[in-house]
Amino acid sequence: ADTRFIPIEDKIVALTHKNNWFYWMSKFLVTNSFRLYFGIKVHGIENVPKEAGLVVAANHISAFDPPVLGLSVPRVLSVMAKKELFQNAALRTLLRAVHGFPIDRSKSDMSAMKKAIRKLRSGDAIGIFIQGTRNTGDVAAQNGAAYLAQRAEVAVLPTAIWREGRAFHVRFGESISAQNKSKESMQDLTTKTMAAINEMLPSI
Repeated sequence: ADTRFIPIEDKIVALTHKNNWFYWMSKFLVTNSFRLYFGIKVHGIENVPKEAGLVVAANHISAFDPPVLGLSVPRVLSVMAKKELFQNAALRTLLRAVHGFPIDRSKSDMSAMKKAIRKLRSGDAIGIFIQGTRNTGDVAAQNGAAYLAQRAEVAVLPTAIWREGRAFHVRFGESISAQNKSKESMQDLTTKTMAAINEMLPSI
């Protein structure tokens, strides 16, 4: 194929995705930085399936959550991030290099959802913050994670993130299978996932 007209950004991303060398190198460097400056402890890692499509659904407490989630999952994780982060060319290239992709939170972004479903069906793991935005725990869960799991016919992995002092904690629960594609089942899956996350969070 003629690659002369492929944008330089796409060429860079394609190079970083080859064998995922950039992802694993970045993960190694950032993990050590987090451990040095903050501390990060991962619990229930045995609950993370090593292969097959997977929706990793987590609560969202801080701007550090996307890298914290990526560092904690022992496989390549594509995180859906707000589109505003992709407006800067350099940051967009970096996020794409580590398998991030944008979602427009102001509407039902079917383009992003279709991309996520394609990735799930090909065996990738997708990270999504189930409440849609950063919060202190008082925001209702949305159906995005359940919708993806239903459409791609994969499991949802409830994931709790919290902090104790400076240290981040991540706990993975037992995965929950999507039963069917009905609206009732989707809401039930959302409710079960959020309940599992809340159960893993420490009492305040």
